[in-house]
Amino acid sequence: FTHPLMLGSGMHTTGIPHPAIVPHSGKQEMEHYDRNMKPQPEPKREKEAKKPTIKKPLNAFMLYMKEMRAKVIAECTLKESAAINQILGRRWHALSREEQAKYYELARKERQLHMQLYPGWSARDNY
Repeated sequence: FTHPLMLGSGMHTTGIPHPAIVPHSGKQEMEHYDRNMKPQPEPKREKEAKKPTIKKPLNAFMLYMKEMRAKVIAECTLKESAAINQILGRRWHALSREEQAKYYELARKERQLHMQLYPGWSARDNY
């Protein structure tokens, strides 16, 4: 099949090969190129020994959640953590100040223990 605007071997007069008529040899030249090809990552350098991450002490609400999560899961048979967290949040707000005070006291003790174990620690150290 020849067309008046086509040169030999599937080339258009512009010199650009027509995609439907590209000879097999033209495809081989393009095999090394892929539009979706990602650059190869640089070889990994030997990493320095990572310092262990020191977490922040839990606040009162987190301590409450930690204690009550299993109970809520057993009662509600829910698996989604977002739904469980909503229930725990509502229950937390429904507690009286005296009931919440128990968890605020636990959180205060956690902070004191954390300060003794890691003097000079800052949450910025993890970032």
